[in-house]
Amino acid sequence: MSQRFYAPDLKVDQSSYILDPFESKHLVRVLRKKEGDRIELGNGNGDLFEAVIIDANNKRCALAIQGHSKEPQPAFRIHLALALLKSNDRFEWCLEKATELGVASITPLLGDHCEKHKFNQERAERTLQSAFKQSLNAFIPELHPVLSVSDYLDAHHEDTVFMGHCYDNMHKEDLFFAAANHKDYHIMIGPEGDFSTTEVSLAAHHKVTFFSLGEQRLRTETAAIVAINRILCAQLSQ
Repeated sequence: MSQRFYAPDLKVDQSSYILDPFESKHLVRVLRKKEGDRIELGNGNGDLFEAVIIDANNKRCALAIQGHSKEPQPAFRIHLALALLKSNDRFEWCLEKATELGVASITPLLGDHCEKHKFNQERAERTLQSAFKQSLNAFIPELHPVLSVSDYLDAHHEDTVFMGHCYDNMHKEDLFFAAANHKDYHIMIGPEGDFSTTEVSLAAHHKVTFFSLGEQRLRTETAAIVAINRILCAQLSQ
């Protein structure tokens, strides 16, 4: 099936399900689906369901569940910590592409050089859900609350954390080689003005691995996607 809908609270033992108003409207009003039409549902946790419409109500579309399959957990997990950007569109574009590439979780970061300090959690969730459905992935990233750089480092002091920055006076590893032989990756990408020297020093104190993506100066959202891709390529090469 090529059309998937998001059903976050759907369990494997259910025989029926009611879509929320947002998904119901899209299914009935926009796509003009009717009783008897078949669709696919995903709960974002690896469970996929075959369903048939039994009541095409554009506010509470009722479905009969007729089949279930389970996708296995990925062999490795990428966790993206992305600094808030001045442009909502650029930040949401990055959320969308990161979801398509299969990241496990996303944490918005509030850094010293961030020009924006507010984050619309609900809008970001919608972006992730849309990308989840479009990409036909079985898993949707977990969207964590905003954290400061220092709080993020404290929370992940026992994890494998990689930080990208543009300072030339510090040793940085090529992420392709640095990422080999790990199963969980925490990638920190700074804002338009980069991480501050204080934040970089704090990361060094936490023994974070600093990485390079080459000679080009990349925008924040581009750097995030390139970093994810470098890890995917490193995993494929093993």
